[in-house]
Amino acid sequence: MKTLSTLFAAFLLVSCSNNYDKLQVVSPDSKNSISFSVSEDGKLTYQVSRENQVLLSPSPMGFEFKDGRSLCNDFSVIEVSHDSKNEKWKTVWGQNEEVLNHYNELTVKLRQESSGIRINLIARAFNDGVAFRYEFPEQAALDSFVISNELTGFNFASDYSAWWGYADYDNYEKKYYNSHISEIGDVNKYARRVGKEERKFMSNTPMTVEINDSIVMCVHEAELTDYPDMSLERLGDTHSMKAHLTPWMNGDLVRAKAPLKTPWRTFQIGTAAELASSDMLMNLNAPCEFPDTDWIETYKYIGIWWEMHTGKSAWAEKKQFGKPINRPHGANTANAKRHIDFAAKHGFPEVLIEGWDKGWDDMNGSWTGYGIFDWTTPTDDYDIEEVCRYAREKGVRIMMYFETISDIDHFEPAMDKLFAMCNRLGIKTIKVGYTGDVNYNYETNKYREHHHGQYMVRHYNKMVRTAAKYKLMVINHEPIKYTGEQRTYPNLMAREGARGQEYNAWSEGNSPEHTVVLPFTRLVSGPMDYTPGIFKMNVRSKKTSYMDCSVKSTICKELALLLTVYSPIQMAADLPENYEGVPAFQFLKDVPTA
Repeated sequence: MKTLSTLFAAFLLVSCSNNYDKLQVVSPDSKNSISFSVSEDGKLTYQVSRENQVLLSPSPMGFEFKDGRSLCNDFSVIEVSHDSKNEKWKTVWGQNEEVLNHYNELTVKLRQESSGIRINLIARAFNDGVAFRYEFPEQAALDSFVISNELTGFNFASDYSAWWGYADYDNYEKKYYNSHISEIGDVNKYARRVGKEERKFMSNTPMTVEINDSIVMCVHEAELTDYPDMSLERLGDTHSMKAHLTPWMNGDLVRAKAPLKTPWRTFQIGTAAELASSDMLMNLNAPCEFPDTDWIETYKYIGIWWEMHTGKSAWAEKKQFGKPINRPHGANTANAKRHIDFAAKHGFPEVLIEGWDKGWDDMNGSWTGYGIFDWTTPTDDYDIEEVCRYAREKGVRIMMYFETISDIDHFEPAMDKLFAMCNRLGIKTIKVGYTGDVNYNYETNKYREHHHGQYMVRHYNKMVRTAAKYKLMVINHEPIKYTGEQRTYPNLMAREGARGQEYNAWSEGNSPEHTVVLPFTRLVSGPMDYTPGIFKMNVRSKKTSYMDCSVKSTICKELALLLTVYSPIQMAADLPENYEGVPAFQFLKDVPTA
């Protein structure tokens, strides 16, 4: 005899099947909505709408496991609940001192009848978009498991115009293209090559689509903590896409154990201006973990950095990539003191110094390696104790740069020791870079994991949390993408994660429109260390390089980037001598960072 709860579940299933009114949540202003449906054979779909317009048609949901189990059908609804929140929270830093977190929430609890596996769908609707996530609650039917495919689809209601960049398992530093969704990743039109990096028919996120002349929608994810990066894969010549997760090297996507919450699948919706100012991603992350945040601050800095990119000096002392260097080593004591003097004179509280530690001379062939860096020992011509003492005397700090070359096997176990050293030296901010292949071994000619897979997502988050133990702020280059976690970890000040200023020094450079696209794509996810402020546009000559380079910008535009490409810690990136005597330099010094 069927129990009352079973009959009730069956009633809910019948009443909710193909009926988006029953499993729907609408934003407080009644404009945005996300709806779910369970078909007669138990398949799950979702739909996203803006007022009376469908933006995403019914799109598939579910998972496949490595052991052969499939969570794509045979589901029934066992419970539906609604909730809402309307609160304000104060930021530690940012573009707004206070953030409104106002949403309506829907939770749908489901059970797969054939396996007994329970899964919850949690959806939130905000005035600036909607989001949903999957939750695997703790249960006897599901302990440890490996996800081999996330079936989440994105069936766009029309072949919208999209702003996108090629997906890549290891690098976000891509050009942005504008095309119809049905052309995304078309290598015949939008790339010179496709290999290890650019992936056919795939876009990185955030990806922004233009719904009409007034409304845009940005597809991304939020609260990425123990899960791989999601890209969007185009399905044939259609305007439908699906979730594509960065794999472990053996093909696993997610190694998990219940309970598990996936990242939010997010859809920020509004005018272009509303999209650029949306706080939805941060609102989908947990509140700040730190009881004390008085040590976190915003400011501008200078550094020994641009001169290496432009060829004036080098990161290494004697040789790089196995070849002798015919220019001076940038991170020497005298040069550091010269930059400290400039910073003290003009009110910059910090000086970044790259290439200060042993290991740069041992690279062979590329920015990668295994076990070659000594992150505690300075080069022969750099006295770290004296430099830090001199900086303190002048009222300036040093920003410590750790180039990990993605040697996680050695860097991660050393983090506590390294960060404690920074704390002792009076350092407040560390810049941590991850060039090269993850755990690349020259002897075997193999690397072990991808930058954007679950292994490295775990590491990036561990690095930021470890830095906080020593009250260190972090600027992260070659990072995992931002997904709003600066709310939880406000010591994570900025990430690179796109083509920055450095491309203007040693490549064809960034196109003039590149930084105009960024506020509506990459910057929707979080602040960027673009390193603006170049005043001398002719950066190389034949005397210093095999190529002539020119920054495709103006001083006026470089100053504007301090406002449009937001970061709470901004770099005045040019050489000190290029600022002296230029009236516009005063604006660079005066413009606020929060």
